[in-house]
Amino acid sequence: MFERYYMILFNEYLHKQFKEKFGTLLIFFVLMLSPGLSIKTFAVFFAILFGLLSDVKNRRLDLLTFLPYTRSMIYWFGFGFLATIVLLTSLVGLPFYDSLSRFFTDLASCLIFLSAYLGLSFVLVNFLSVDPYGSLFLILISDAILSSLGYSSVGHFYNPYRLISPLWQGNIFAAAVFAIVCLYLGYLSVVKKGGE
Repeated sequence: MFERYYMILFNEYLHKQFKEKFGTLLIFFVLMLSPGLSIKTFAVFFAILFGLLSDVKNRRLDLLTFLPYTRSMIYWFGFGFLATIVLLTSLVGLPFYDSLSRFFTDLASCLIFLSAYLGLSFVLVNFLSVDPYGSLFLILISDAILSSLGYSSVGHFYNPYRLISPLWQGNIFAAAVFAIVCLYLGYLSVVKKGGE
């Protein structure tokens, strides 16, 4: 009963997002067809920016709470929407890959990047009242600077942050754990702000 109710709500949320953001999704779709991870990361970054964070910036999330959506549902539906788009566009671009293992590595890397950046941006927006667009660029700059310090090999000036960096992903499993923690912290920030 409850599962069907949530599926109906998620379906309505998807319909609304596709209707409002068709142009942005079309550009994202074209970029995601490329087998290069750097282009896919760029596409995911702007999908986050013009997806859920755009709704936060323009106060459209507050309007959704008047419908049968809670703030936590909107957060998870927004993440589910972006993850679905990443998965579908990656599957369409599968013929452009020369190996299946590279495809799965790129897909996992995109989902790690999406989870970490989305979660951290909501933490900054809800706990520190940072501008939604500014939060994402702040995370990108901080991540790039922190992951560029030191060396990746063990020794003098070793930088362990590179292992979990969503941008660098020195160890994909450690980066995935870090991304899940970031996504959950983003959820906690939404729940705290919404008083749920």
